[in-house]
Amino acid sequence: MSRHKRPALAGVLLLCLLAAACTKEPLEQITPPPPVPVRDTTFTMNNPVDAALLLSLVNDIRSKGCQCGDTFMAPAPPIFWNRSLERAAYLHSKDMKDFNYFSHQDREGQMAGFRISSMGYKWAAWGENIALGKLTEKTVVSGWFGSVVHCKVLMNARFTEMGVAKAGNFWSQELAAPKGK
Repeated sequence: MSRHKRPALAGVLLLCLLAAACTKEPLEQITPPPPVPVRDTTFTMNNPVDAALLLSLVNDIRSKGCQCGDTFMAPAPPIFWNRSLERAAYLHSKDMKDFNYFSHQDREGQMAGFRISSMGYKWAAWGENIALGKLTEKTVVSGWFGSVVHCKVLMNARFTEMGVAKAGNFWSQELAAPKGK
């Protein structure tokens, strides 16, 4: 290959990597990472969400099953609130707000599995949905269920626990299956 073709090829590869990295789709992982050091989990949260309403909205749809795009998702067991997942969601929402970015990857390049583990939660699987906007509990849940990929994360029967938090207009939802249950 000539020297003139290499920079063009490198540019095309970089463009493909950038396009792949810009997705705002929810993430889901099944294989646990190596143990992560637990952070201080005693911080005070200023999380204004209504946890009971969020659980009710999510569990109402999970109990009936729903259409996620072309796929019907069968009813799923109820999901329960978990304070460690709420704390991981809060830290991510607050970081996105404070540093004005919107991504599943935090500023250190870490994903939700790392953030969840750092709250002392031992998971077998995790999923994350994020949202940005002047939303209420009803509109954020409606938006997530209205998106095929977000809907499939919410309807994943493996997930038994969740936590949701917002800071400003930045919302994060962490869902997980605890290890060993």
